Amino acid sequence: MAVTSPASAPPGPARTRRSGPPNRHDHRRPPVRAGRPAAVPPHLWFAGRLLTVLTGRQPISCLAGRVRGPAYDRLWELVTSRADWQRRARGEAPYVHSCQVARQHDGALEVTAVVSLAHDAFRAIAFRLERGPAGGTGGDADGAGGGVWRCTAVEAR
Repeated sequence: MAVTSPASAPPGPARTRRSGPPNRHDHRRPPVRAGRPAAVPPHLWFAGRLLTVLTGRQPISCLAGRVRGPAYDRLWELVTSRADWQRRARGEAPYVHSCQVARQHDGALEVTAVVSLAHDAFRAIAFRLERGPAGGTGGDADGAGGGVWRCTAVEAR
């Protein structure tokens, strides 16, 4: 019987590498997910972004171009006056607990969101979303056509 050294071995993989434990005979693998994940509805996207801004986890500039005029000024006031939100959210990841949407006759969305800052601290955010002109990029998560959703009013308690 001839003994071959690694240098004289034929080219190509000498053995296949196993990814499972030894003696495993089940070759099934988790299913492969094709495509992009489903887009987040605009009211949930905005609720999450407003929460991260109000708790100081992201700068207000992350919403640049998505919040209009007086709403941007009001958001700036809320960020500076809601230091308690930032203190309560330390150490825990704040999250949107629930979100209610009221579709208005003009197509706008009026949204109220209950957010959790800590296990015992809940707050409310209310905001209005209106569609911008068609042809914009992004923000069209609900597939209804039209333009980008923009926040035109915001309040937090």
